[in-house]
Amino acid sequence: MADYRASSIAWKNGKVNTLQNLLGTGGLLTGILLVVALNGCAISRQQPPSANASTNAAATPAAQATAQATRIKPATTRMAQQSAEATSKSSTAAILAQIHQADLREIAIGKVADEKASNSEVRDYADRLIKDHTAVDQAVAAAARTTKVVLHDKVEPRKGRQEIAHRRLDEEKLKSATGANFDRLFLQQTSADHDDLIRALKQEREDASDDAIEGLIDKILPIFEQHEELAHLLLKKEQA
Repeated sequence: MADYRASSIAWKNGKVNTLQNLLGTGGLLTGILLVVALNGCAISRQQPPSANASTNAAATPAAQATAQATRIKPATTRMAQQSAEATSKSSTAAILAQIHQADLREIAIGKVADEKASNSEVRDYADRLIKDHTAVDQAVAAAARTTKVVLHDKVEPRKGRQEIAHRRLDEEKLKSATGANFDRLFLQQTSADHDDLIRALKQEREDASDDAIEGLIDKILPIFEQHEELAHLLLKKEQA
């Protein structure tokens, strides 16, 4: 009986020791697992910033390029606009100068004819040239002020040596001519002048980019066409 009790107590003590050993081992395993888990969480937390950093590094050049393009585009647009405005102003100035010079020439030749013409109808035509071209030139001057274009009041020779020489010859002939001969030369010259001017303005009308200039040309072209037509009619009468 005593031996049975002793054996039983020894068995219980052994079992307790075994459980304690297992619990001790489990505590150690639990600690190891906890450390591994914490390390895993730390690694997991560190990886996204690394990935984000790579993404940001990859996106940075593209973002910089986009920002640079955004800055360049308005500047390029402004330069293009300024260039177009400069071209338009240059074209406008050339057209206004062309009409102004034509007005000065026709007013001058009209004044000469008003004094030297032998035919009353030719003198009336000369008066009309002076009146109409003066009115047209006032409109041209107003357009020049609006667009800040400077017009020269001195009659300038046309471009081209042959054309300049031809014009000087015509002027000399007019100065020396008298009577019906003067009337004929005057009508021929003003007819040729208006023919050249009308063709030039029609071409300028097609190429013009300024609405105001287009409107001005549309307004004065019929006047110049009437001048040319009257010159032809008077020439026919002179020849008859």
